[in-house]
Amino acid sequence: MIGGVVGYTYAQDNLCPSCTVGRMRANGITVARGGDHEAAIRRAAERVGVDFSDERSYDSGDFPKTITGQQASTELTELPNGERGEIEDEKCDRCGLWMKLGEKSPTAAGLTRYVRDSYELPQALARAVAGTLREWGLSHPEFFDADNVKQAAALHVHDWVSYRFVDYPKSTETEPISTPDTDGEECVHCGRPFEEHTLTCEVCKEEVPAVGTHSHEIRMKGQRSFPGINKELTT
Repeated sequence: MIGGVVGYTYAQDNLCPSCTVGRMRANGITVARGGDHEAAIRRAAERVGVDFSDERSYDSGDFPKTITGQQASTELTELPNGERGEIEDEKCDRCGLWMKLGEKSPTAAGLTRYVRDSYELPQALARAVAGTLREWGLSHPEFFDADNVKQAAALHVHDWVSYRFVDYPKSTETEPISTPDTDGEECVHCGRPFEEHTLTCEVCKEEVPAVGTHSHEIRMKGQRSFPGINKELTT
């Protein structure tokens, strides 16, 4: 339904056809029951004396005005780095249905599962990525792609992961690796090299650069602590 009627502007809201009919009835306008909402709304217009074919002749606060598939759009204002974007669809202000898509966005848990399974992310990272995508307005899988997922993953602490062939060219089987073979090798989760990652220290739980030395002073049992005795952590 690209150019047809996908919803209505009515009483200061943009509504899907079903919610439009419900709002009309709540406001005392009789609307026939049945599956063809557009025809029922047209007949209701005739009964109340509204020229539905001339939307300039009445106010949307009094009677619904159509939203076509070409008109439906949602501006994205929360994208990173001040970027702006647009979704070629519009969500019902009452029930949350995407008017052209004909679906609601999945729940937070549902989007997390989709991101985890579709992009092979660890559960914790998938949850964080899904939350970021929702903040950006990309709450339905139809509206984001792998680049958006990597961009979101880059904002969260996670282990660097890549893959390499086990016995290429004899085999195309791959295995995950947790440290790069060469400088600049990209992480499959975020597309950044290892040296641009931030990891979490298992001792102090602080976020530390992936490259460099991060150390802690330790106490030897029954002895004084000496600054020169320390344990270096490989992160």
